[in-house]
Order: sequence, then structure tokens, then C-alpha cells
Amino acid sequence: MLYYKEIDGKAVFFTGNVLYTDDASILNPTNEQMLAAGWLVYVEPEPTAEELLAMARTSKMAEIDGYDQSENVNLFYLAGQPMWLDAQTRQTLRISIESYAALGRETATKWFGGQQFTFPTSAWLQMLNALEVYAAEALNVTEAHKAAVAAMDNVADIEEYDITAGYPERLNLTTEWLRAQAQQ
Repeated sequence: MLYYKEIDGKAVFFTGNVLYTDDASILNPTNEQMLAAGWLVYVEPEPTAEELLAMARTSKMAEIDGYDQSENVNLFYLAGQPMWLDAQTRQTLRISIESYAALGRETATKWFGGQQFTFPTSAWLQMLNALEVYAAEALNVTEAHKAAVAAMDNVADIEEYDITAGYPERLNLTTEWLRAQAQQ
């Protein structure tokens, strides 16, 4: 239990484990001893409707961010291997693949999660294009969810809001798809 006293118009909270009275020092005082010494039981005030709405929004926004960062969104398959390439890795990979292509190399080998992948540079670039579009579309859904929640003015509606709806289907870039991209 939390106890307080009003002193000079301010709430002062009991934070120790020793209660000092005029005639004693009481270690680990009981509720009765605290009340007898003039301390009051602190009761947390009920949040206002505005505070409840703000808490619901904050909680739902955190859920949206968590879902956006999870493998529910950040996952694709490359030749059957589940993986994710963040924006910086995609950019670095694109620079590398474009450099291979600029030097006339028709294929490039890259390693992900201990697995080697060798594909034509044109297929790599198409993979990166598809992945970039997927990531952009997923981000659009995330931002739309945030905007929808920010516009809501009912706690129940916020709590029931489905943060998983509308995301694009995960990419499944098979070896056959990559070979077909190289032919284009």
C-alpha cells in the first residue's frame, strides 16, 4: 500500500520502511500504525475519458509498430529460404549488384543466413525491385493504420481495431521466378 500526508498543500509519500512517531520508531509498520500516525492510504485517481483514450491510442500505436517490425510483415522467401533485408541492406545490395552489372558480369553470388545464392544480375535487380515495392506497400498499410487509430475517438473501437489487415502478401521468390526475371 502507498501512504501519503498533505504537508504545505503538497502530497508527501511514505517511501521508507521505518515509521517515526513522537515516542517510537516502528520498523515495517502495519496499516493500523500508519493510519494512527496520520498517514492516509493513497488511492490512484481514476483516469479521465481523455486519458483513457490517449492510453488506448498509445497502446494500439505500439502494437502497430510491433507488428510492423515483426516477421508477420518483415519476411519474404528467396528460393524457399525465409529472410528479411532491411532498407540499408537492400540499398547496399543494390549498389553491389549494379556494380557487377556495370562491369559486365552476368551473375552475382551473395550469402544470406549461411546460404549461397547465385543468380543473374538482372534477376537480383528484379528481386530487389519486388522487395522494395513490397516494403513500401507494407509501410503504407502501417501508416494508414496509425492514421486510422489517431482519428478514432472511442476506446472500444481502438481496442478492437485490426492492425493486421491489409498488408500485402509476402513475397515468395522462387528459383523459377528469378530465372524468368533474368529472361526479361
